[in-house]
Amino acid sequence: MAVRRAVLAVAAACAWLGAARAVPVDFDLKLYQPPVVVDSQAPAGCTVTYLVADTVNNDIYAVRMRIAAAETDTPIDRRLPCPRAVPPRIGVRALDSCTSRAAEPRACVFADMGRGFEAAPELNGTAENFARCASDKATDIGVACFASGGPMVCNVGCGNSPAEAAALARARCEEKQQRSCPLVATVPVAAP
Repeated sequence: MAVRRAVLAVAAACAWLGAARAVPVDFDLKLYQPPVVVDSQAPAGCTVTYLVADTVNNDIYAVRMRIAAAETDTPIDRRLPCPRAVPPRIGVRALDSCTSRAAEPRACVFADMGRGFEAAPELNGTAENFARCASDKATDIGVACFASGGPMVCNVGCGNSPAEAAALARARCEEKQQRSCPLVATVPVAAP
């Protein structure tokens, strides 16, 4: 009988302890997380900036993408080198960012345009490789355009200052289009 009472007492104590611990446990330990520290002396990573145009709205978008550096890359003038050949899928991603905003996805083209583009505004009248600048070669990308009465017709230039990028874009536009290109803008080739 004494053994039975002892067993019942132990069972009751276990049930009481189990009930006491049945409440949810707060797992938020409120551990301190330090802020992310950025190395201000680290060389700038490779960024490629594309200029993409929406020919329906005459909007031009700067699309910036960072390309991961290889472990063996060494910086030059505090900039990590960009790959010699930029994979075509990066240009496609630049167009994708335009098509996500444009009402007519086929109106998205690279902002470097061939002569006669105003008469046939299609993707094959633009140049992906001339519509981009890489951060290891230039700090700014410029665009110069003329208003054709329809879509703007533009060409692009890369430079190490906004003024140089704008001047190179204007010179390229006027040489390629054989007319004055008074509409000019620049954007930094900076990290996204």
